[in-house]
Amino acid sequence: MPYAVGTKLGSYEILAPIASGGMGDVYRAQDTKLGREVAIKILPEAFAQDKERLARFEREAHILASLNHPNIATIHGLEEFDEVHFLVLEYVPGETLAERISQGPIPVDEALPLFKQIAEGMEAAHEKGIIHRDLKPANIKITPDGKVKVLDFGLAKAFGSELGESSQSESPTLTRQRTETGVILGTAPYMSPEQARGKPVDKRTDIWSFGCVLYEALTGTAAFLGDTVSDTLARILEREPNWELLPPTTPTPIRSLLRRCLQKEPLQRLRDIGDARLEIEETLTLPPESPRAVAGTAPRRKANLASPFILMALVTVISAAVALWSLLRSGTPVARSVTRTTIPLPPGDALVLSDTPAVAISPNGRRVAYVARRSGATQLYLRSMDQPEAHPGDGSEGAKMPFFSPDSQWVGFLASGNLMKASVSGGAPVTLSSTGQNVRGASWGPDGRIVLSPGTSAGLARISEDGGEPEVLTNPDRGRGEKTHRFPEVLPGGKAILFTIGTGDITSFDDASIAVLSLETGEYRVLVEGGTNARYSTTGHLVYARAGSLLAVPFDLNELRVKGAPTPILHGVTISSVNGPAEFSVSRDGSLIYAPGDSRGDNHRVLWVDREGQAQPLIETPRGFYLPRLSPDGRLLALNISGANGSVWVYDLHRSSLARLTFSFDNDYAIWTPDSRRVTFGSTREGPWNLFWQTADGSAKAERIVPSEHRQQPASWSPNGKVLAFEEFRPETGRDIWILAREDDRKPEPFLKTEFNEGDPMFSPGGRWIAYVSDESGQYEVYVRPFPSSERKFQVSTEGGTPPVWNPGGRELFYRNGDKMMVVDIETKGDLTLGKPRLLFERRSPGWWGLYFDVAPDGQRFVMIDDSEAKPAPTQLNLVLNWSEELKRLAPNDN
Repeated sequence: MPYAVGTKLGSYEILAPIASGGMGDVYRAQDTKLGREVAIKILPEAFAQDKERLARFEREAHILASLNHPNIATIHGLEEFDEVHFLVLEYVPGETLAERISQGPIPVDEALPLFKQIAEGMEAAHEKGIIHRDLKPANIKITPDGKVKVLDFGLAKAFGSELGESSQSESPTLTRQRTETGVILGTAPYMSPEQARGKPVDKRTDIWSFGCVLYEALTGTAAFLGDTVSDTLARILEREPNWELLPPTTPTPIRSLLRRCLQKEPLQRLRDIGDARLEIEETLTLPPESPRAVAGTAPRRKANLASPFILMALVTVISAAVALWSLLRSGTPVARSVTRTTIPLPPGDALVLSDTPAVAISPNGRRVAYVARRSGATQLYLRSMDQPEAHPGDGSEGAKMPFFSPDSQWVGFLASGNLMKASVSGGAPVTLSSTGQNVRGASWGPDGRIVLSPGTSAGLARISEDGGEPEVLTNPDRGRGEKTHRFPEVLPGGKAILFTIGTGDITSFDDASIAVLSLETGEYRVLVEGGTNARYSTTGHLVYARAGSLLAVPFDLNELRVKGAPTPILHGVTISSVNGPAEFSVSRDGSLIYAPGDSRGDNHRVLWVDREGQAQPLIETPRGFYLPRLSPDGRLLALNISGANGSVWVYDLHRSSLARLTFSFDNDYAIWTPDSRRVTFGSTREGPWNLFWQTADGSAKAERIVPSEHRQQPASWSPNGKVLAFEEFRPETGRDIWILAREDDRKPEPFLKTEFNEGDPMFSPGGRWIAYVSDESGQYEVYVRPFPSSERKFQVSTEGGTPPVWNPGGRELFYRNGDKMMVVDIETKGDLTLGKPRLLFERRSPGWWGLYFDVAPDGQRFVMIDDSEAKPAPTQLNLVLNWSEELKRLAPNDN
């Protein structure tokens, strides 16, 4: 929170803002007790609320306060006022070195005296065992009289964490650089190679940063800077600075000093910053006539093969190459460095969390696919690791559940109820199957077949990568209480599949089970109790999610058995405890991508919203509410509450009471009979999703309306209560609209059955028309057809539309288009007459079509679902390159 001029924090009065960064906001202030100007740094609220971290920082601050050197800005104290924690620092007037460099390169004769002071300050701190860890031009102040002050010395360690050697928190403070497109721990262009790899650091990391800053001061350009954080880190690890950019007047000793500071191997780097100070001092004492290496002399020395330095370099390179060749020939594995970075989504974008994972990394580790929301629209995005931006996939509107082909050349996804694939190079997607909206995970096997979970209460099935009929692989064992098999992962070799088993008695997928299916025997068994979304790592581990963390357990791929106990390996991963998907993915080359977060449950509110978009609570307490339906008399509200066991509830609007109607297995899509006495819903209590109904007060048991082997969900009763319109899903045809006449011995008949997906039929108040959605145009639109004849159709929406609801008065039809609530005037007397769609209001829509809505009997208010109180969706992805090296260290595998 920014503080206004004049604000008082105890005895300190804010005079002006100075800067803002990852470690907090800095202000110039007046110490009213001692009558002096100081700088105060307000610690971030999250930091200040962590008592353990704050105590550790206080201990470190005591050490830093012991520093007393003219080239280091002093820490006066750590204060607290009204639960605000802040540092009191020496106020240093003048400009930062970054501001000075922004005006152009600094002449050598002007730069060397400045860097002599920087080296002196760092030398004094190093002698006390204090490392800066975040030395950069912005942390160096130059006073009007030419005095240098190093700022934030040692605060990096104080803000860090005392974790293992590969922890990100061993790196310095969290900062953001204008030239970066991502955020990492530390300021990327000045990080030493060991710092970039997440390894332990010592004073030599400051020597590297000192060299980076000196190079930038002399050239006006950062020594290592790419378009993205990943590019910058790659340059640090793999490239040399452009030495030709150094000014011709750069003395030979300074050129040599820079090369020694910027040795990538710490053992080859300058050992002590005091040596840098001595080198600069000696250079400054050279007489003007002393020979200095200028542009013409340096290249000649490079070309002189008799130079001992060149010979040493050649010997080193050849030796390294021979050693590497020997290791590769002998089969000895070469350890790779672990590098962490972030992939921030563009401003305003957020990951779309649903009932399937939203993130995937290609097997070769070169691409990431994710599903994000932008301007109210959901789409699949692909990002190549060597590109700075992600690009939307063609034809992927409304997509979810990305997964890659084994050769990394195709990405599969679910959109508009269809299983699709698209080339990573671009182009229109190919439809493989009309699988419906309820697929719960998919994995592409090496045999050219895709294993998927086709429904919320289904087992596993398999389909060709070229499309065709799915082949059933498993069915949940109802006798053992199994409700669902989901999130398959085809194991290497294609002979077995990992998957998650959800049972009817669990309330959270944190308590689900990890199982393995042998395709040779057709049998499956449980491997791990308590977890979801297992993935295989080439290190020989199963990696799975539970309670916001990733765990790993050694796994014998030949015996299909775990060997040992699980080990927590990563905390802070976004996981849905309600539906089971975990937002992480592991590549075949050992990299990890994940969405930072924790274990999440649905947190939705039910609102009344008027025609201007103004809202007020209908049900005060947030829960996992979805699919609300008002009874025709307006007294009751049927709705679902999500969980491992979906259930139908009835809310009495007059008594403000909520009562559960269904209990066993999954039940949802509740609708009312016209007399408001019964609730019709879909349920898996007797096998596949079928149609049931039950008295609204629960006084009688639920009764199955019509048995079927296909998935069915109710949508609307005709006004006279004689005909039920419902949706049925069949693998060969997808979603279709069916009707059931109660007087016709309950024999359903298709009303609209085409090669496209059509569903959510809604009878008009007069019963002569049915509104519905169809994807025949390539995206879902709203249409109307006459009933009982369905020969004609009228398109209602023009730019996309989701399940429609009639105004009970009969003269309007409502639907949503993303965040927009749309209305169309409609005349149903005689022939149908449609008006132009117009916007009523715009309101942020949760995923899955806003979890649907309904209209009050007077047509003036809407019942809507709001998820503004839910935890915000992630806006960045974390990438760990060569994560398998860290996994092997954290969870040793002796198999």
